[in-house]
Amino acid sequence: MKKALLITTLILGLLASGLYYLLRKNSTAPPAAINEKIIIDIPQSTFNIPIIIEINSLADYLNQKITGKFLETTLILQESEKEQILLTLTKAGSINITSTGRELLCTLPLTVDATLLDSRFGKTLSRLVSPFHTSIILTLSTPIDLDRNWRLKTKFTMREHQWVSEPVIKLGPFKKNIRKQLDDAISQNSKSLTSMVDQEINKAASLRKTVAHVWHDLQKPIRISSYPAPVWIRFNCSDISGNIKLQKSAIVCFASVKAKMLLVTDTTAQAAHHRLPDYRELATREKQPESDLFIYASTSFDEINQQLNRMLHGTEILSKGYRISILDIRAYTSTEGLTVAVDTGGDLDGRFYLSGHPVFDITTQRLNVQNFDFTVNSGSLLVERGDEVLHDLLRERIASKLNLGLDTLIMKLPALINHAIAKGKTGRTIDLRVENLDIKKCDILMGKEMIHFIINAETETTIRLKKIKAGRAIRIH
Repeated sequence: MKKALLITTLILGLLASGLYYLLRKNSTAPPAAINEKIIIDIPQSTFNIPIIIEINSLADYLNQKITGKFLETTLILQESEKEQILLTLTKAGSINITSTGRELLCTLPLTVDATLLDSRFGKTLSRLVSPFHTSIILTLSTPIDLDRNWRLKTKFTMREHQWVSEPVIKLGPFKKNIRKQLDDAISQNSKSLTSMVDQEINKAASLRKTVAHVWHDLQKPIRISSYPAPVWIRFNCSDISGNIKLQKSAIVCFASVKAKMLLVTDTTAQAAHHRLPDYRELATREKQPESDLFIYASTSFDEINQQLNRMLHGTEILSKGYRISILDIRAYTSTEGLTVAVDTGGDLDGRFYLSGHPVFDITTQRLNVQNFDFTVNSGSLLVERGDEVLHDLLRERIASKLNLGLDTLIMKLPALINHAIAKGKTGRTIDLRVENLDIKKCDILMGKEMIHFIINAETETTIRLKKIKAGRAIRIH
């Protein structure tokens, strides 16, 4: 009797302990959710952008803009004031602009016409004297700078002039070389000539419109991706400074733009645009060839869960004679990192919790989830077998979708930004290039509602003016 009671007691004890084990195993608490929101302070990016004006485009502008007479004046050829001529200088060919690397040279070919107005023979006979024609080439030179309004500032001076043929006028049976008088007239009027060229270049070579277009367009959302979810890139520009230099074939303004760069999935809440600041000189210590970018990107768990369910809901996994279907997925931030709750049906009817830590691998330049593993909370008697079936297949299937397409999106950013700018109005007049994006660091922060990415990268950016609008031509009479 005692022996039977002892055996019964042992059996009941084993059953109780086994039941306790099963209940404890099947009531595994899911990873606790994090309920705090994160306030993100986005570091400021520095875009070091060479803005390039091709010298040829400046010359093209001047040739369209300036035409007609440069100078018209009356000259006295002798002290007796008997001989008077009307001197006219007219543009004869294309204005040519070159660079020495230190200053701009402007070459103007002019036709020189001299008409005798009066002489010792009287005005009537003077009008019978045929006008003479010759040519002269003027060379002007100037250093360059930018004014506060982002306009190219020049201060041309007459460097030299070269006569194609000697200016000789016939006065009856006599010939007179009037080179000295013409040289004096050109020297006396050189200021008005150079001032006109200065004014036209100042009006033509303004970077303000170009920089302002880029400045404002960058602050507009630029759509760069539609799938798996719409993504826009936006820049909150705050400051800009520059340094202008001459090269052999171009005028280059090395502009340094301070901005916060964001990848956004919602464009309804936009910050107000900042106006373009006045030009100011860039400090020497700030001159760097590469741009130092901090790209802020974020996505909500609502969007993540919509994407995951769109891609995985109804997916069936077949292995070792088992058929498991994914019914629902919900990702959230937990005390164990990024947790994904997966409801399954079929041969395994249960809920599984997978947790891991999303990181960006600098070496491979890809986003992945480290230590992504799961606990099982299911009433199915096939838990152990289910773990064996799902451990690799389910984990890898979900992990492959958790990169959110961000790793490939980041690498495509340069081409996407270039394409977006080129499609807009800005792309008609400028060529913006973003190349060689190199990610140095990627911080991933998770809160109750959002996953935040702060990406630090280096890249090369360039802006080149395609053309300068001439407007109406200027005729000098």
